[in-house]
Amino acid sequence: MKGKVVLVTGAASGIGAACARRFAEEGATVVLADRDNSDVLARELDALAITVDVRDEASVARLYSTINERHNRLDVLAHLAGVAQRGLITAFSVADWDTVVDINLKGTFLCCRGAIPLLRKSGGGAIVTIGSELAYVAEKNISVYSATKAAVVHFTRCLANDHGADGIRVNCVCPGPVQTPMLERGIKDSPDPALTRRRTEQTTILGRLGQPGEIANVVYFLASEEASFITGSAILADGGVTSKAT
Repeated sequence: MKGKVVLVTGAASGIGAACARRFAEEGATVVLADRDNSDVLARELDALAITVDVRDEASVARLYSTINERHNRLDVLAHLAGVAQRGLITAFSVADWDTVVDINLKGTFLCCRGAIPLLRKSGGGAIVTIGSELAYVAEKNISVYSATKAAVVHFTRCLANDHGADGIRVNCVCPGPVQTPMLERGIKDSPDPALTRRRTEQTTILGRLGQPGEIANVVYFLASEEASFITGSAILADGGVTSKAT
């Protein structure tokens, strides 16, 4: 990854932060993008941090304009920004729907659309999006999030077809339950956090939560030349959730 410019969205914490560290360890020039402050991580990695709202077209346009001005190229987009919200749709407001759909799906569209001209300019590259095992299996009380992740998986496959001739590979990583601040908030807000944690761990064949670094390894692989013949794929890194016998 030496000499490559890598944009990581959702970089302030969790899987995004782990991916930023992984790319930096491999010698990439990393750009951190998040709606939350990434300055501490930016100092750690000697990276550029840009505040962005992935739902907002103008905000995303400014992000890519800054990257173009600063680096004049882009080799990898690791688009990892996302949000989860549980609840039956009868308890979902239109504003709740808009938040989840806009961040997870519209944000993927805007960030991928903005990346492609810069990737072309650099002679090709890789896009890695973030899906979920919930794109493949049904779970109660999380229908809106699950629908957005299923859409991201198919969007990724279509982008791979559209831009293979540009030398741009597009793949999706679909994690299972990973110990991130987002998951921890969900566990904490449940009626019985200890029970929720045990049940979440038991959904995997391995009987444990994944770690952000484990997902970062998969993202890095898909972005690297070692995955040069992989495109249009959705890789499950779910601890066996989707394969577990019932």
